[in-house]
Amino acid sequence: MIKAADSRFRAVSADPSSFGLDLAALGRQHSTVFDEHMGALLVLRHQDVSAALRNHGTFSTSFYGVGPMASMMIAHGGAEHTRQRRIHNRFFSPAASARYAARIVPIAERTFERLAGRDRAELVEDALARYPMEVFLDLLGLPNDLGDQGLEWVRAIVTWAGSPMSEQVAAPGQRAFDELRAYCAELVAKQRENPSDNLLGEIVRAHLEESGFSVDACTVAVVSLLLGGLETTIQMLSATVASLLLNPDALERVRKDPALRDTAVDEAFRWANPSAGLYRLVTSDVRIGGTDVKAGDMVYLCIAAAHFDEQAYPQPEVFDLDRRGGQHLGFGLGPHYCVGAPLARIEVRAALDALLDRFPRIRLERPVEFSYGARGFVQHGTEELPVLLT
Repeated sequence: MIKAADSRFRAVSADPSSFGLDLAALGRQHSTVFDEHMGALLVLRHQDVSAALRNHGTFSTSFYGVGPMASMMIAHGGAEHTRQRRIHNRFFSPAASARYAARIVPIAERTFERLAGRDRAELVEDALARYPMEVFLDLLGLPNDLGDQGLEWVRAIVTWAGSPMSEQVAAPGQRAFDELRAYCAELVAKQRENPSDNLLGEIVRAHLEESGFSVDACTVAVVSLLLGGLETTIQMLSATVASLLLNPDALERVRKDPALRDTAVDEAFRWANPSAGLYRLVTSDVRIGGTDVKAGDMVYLCIAAAHFDEQAYPQPEVFDLDRRGGQHLGFGLGPHYCVGAPLARIEVRAALDALLDRFPRIRLERPVEFSYGARGFVQHGTEELPVLLT
C-alpha cells in the first residue's frame, strides 16, 4: 500500500512527464497497488487499464448516478447508454464537426490577437481559460455575457461532482446546476420552435430524429457538454503548448510543418497526461493484473502510468512526433470513449495554429509546476504558462 503522504498524486514537478514516468516505474514492480490518498486500487499497466476500460459491465461508471451527473450518459450502461451515445454521435458527425471548425478557427485567432503587441503573457489566464467557453457560447448561439457566469456555474458543479457527498460543496453545486439547467432549458425550448444550424440546433434535431426529444433530455445533453468540455479542454490546451515549449526541437518542426500539429496534439495528450486516470466501480468479483478485487470496490485506472508503459510505447519518455501506433488513452476507450473528442481536437488544433502562426518565437519565460488537481479539478496539469512572445 502507498501511504497518503507518499502518493505520487501529491507531488509537484517542473516536468509533466515525470508524473507518468514515476507511476509507470511503480507499475513495473506491481501491476496494481492501493493508494491511500486516492482511496482506491491503482491499475498501472497498459494492458490492464485498456481491458478494464473496454469492460463496462464489470468496471462501471454507475457511481456517477449520485449528484449532478445522475441523468447524463456517463452514469449509464446498457440500452440507455447506447441510446444516448447514438444521439450524441449525430451532433458530432463529420459534417457537423466541419461546420463547427469553420466557426472555431476565427475564435482561436481572436483569442491570440488580444495578445498582439505584448512581449510576454500568462497563457492560461490571458487566453486559454476563456477560449473553450467562447467556443461553446458561439456554437450554442448563447449571448457573450454568459461567459463569467457560465464558468462559475461549471466550476461549482464540477467541484460537487468530484465530492458528491460533501455538504460543503453540495449546496452551491446544486444551486449552480439548477440555475444552469433552467437557463439551458429555456434556450432548448426556443430552439425547438425556431431550429438553427448551430450546435444547439443539432442537439435538438438529433433528439427529434431519434424519437428521444424532450426539453429535459436536450438540456441534459447541453449541460453535460459544458461540464465535460471546458476545464478538460483548458488542460488539453495547456498540455499541448507546454509539451512543445519543453521540447524545442519538436516545437521547431511543428512550427515549420503544420501537417505535424495533429500528431503533436496526440503525443502531448500522452506525454503530459492531462487525463491522469478514471475511477471505476467493480460490479462483480474480478481478477485484474493478478489482483483479486471484490464487487463494490473502487479502482483507479491509471492512464498516466499506461502512457509510459514500455510495452505499449517504446521509449515512452521521449516526446516523439514520429511515434506510430499505441493510440493514447486520454479520451478513454470502449463504450465510454469521450463523445466530445472530435470537438476537443478541433479546438486544440485551431488554438495551436493561431498561437504558433502569430507568435513563432514563443518560449517559456520560467519553469512552471505541474501537479494533480491543478486549478481545482481532477486532472494533471498546470495553473499557469508564463511565456515570452517576441
